[in-house]
Amino acid sequence: MKRALWLFVIFLSACDVGPPPPPVVVLAPGEQENALAGMLTKFTDDTGIPVEVEWGRSTDHVIRLIENTGKPVDVLITDGVGSIWRAADRGALRPIQSDLLADLPATVRDPDALWIGIRIHLHLIAHGNGARPITASFDDLGTPEFAGRVCLSSSGLPTNRSLLAYLIERRGVREAERLVRRWIKNLALPPFAREDELLDAIRAGKCDYGIGVSSSDLEGLAPFTPSPWYFDLTAAGIGRHAGQPAAAQRLLDWFLESSSIDLEPGPASYSAAIAGFRDDEARLLAERAGYW
Repeated sequence: MKRALWLFVIFLSACDVGPPPPPVVVLAPGEQENALAGMLTKFTDDTGIPVEVEWGRSTDHVIRLIENTGKPVDVLITDGVGSIWRAADRGALRPIQSDLLADLPATVRDPDALWIGIRIHLHLIAHGNGARPITASFDDLGTPEFAGRVCLSSSGLPTNRSLLAYLIERRGVREAERLVRRWIKNLALPPFAREDELLDAIRAGKCDYGIGVSSSDLEGLAPFTPSPWYFDLTAAGIGRHAGQPAAAQRLLDWFLESSSIDLEPGPASYSAAIAGFRDDEARLLAERAGYW
């Protein structure tokens, strides 16, 4: 009799499990799939909430979110602040409701709590092991000593646009443009479409120095982070028309709980939001300077 009772209890317990929760729908940048896929898998392992990811270009994802086409999007992840700022500015994101926001430095989150940084990309100067190390600033790359020795990746990349935005904020448009023109004058090769192509060119000795970010594959290179330092972010926010808003908020909370971003605001640091609201100025500066 006892055995039959235990079997009945086990049967009831199994029935109580119910169907799995619906997935949280995430739009994420395909360029960062290798890094982000593991994070999203870990979220499912920790919470039991499945994730349905659509990989692609952040610019396309932002347009989809703004126009509210296709299935409802729960979470938007972008490859830079410029894209997620545009989504927030157009009313495509909802405020993040979390007590954990206060633990994230103000420099790496939206002042209106519409997005947070989940990965940081410090701007740095990469050089081959045979080149003289640089220990000053980005200005060095524009001096006559470095003529024909510098390489850049495209100004269309979010990390490069964010650097231009910071330079505008710190120096003003005119001085920032003069510096960029000096970089262009010193180029060994035209700007590369992707940063990995730039870094490969430095490894191959086609150029001695280049501007990259700390999250890239820097194996075989000697990177240096100039002072003052600048950065961009992989950022995340909740879609205004999220179909699973509770699960979306849980994912953002998980990012906040597991975030490794720890930047103390200082005299040489700026809010990442600058990369968003100065993005158009940065784009126009690059066009005038011939930086494609």
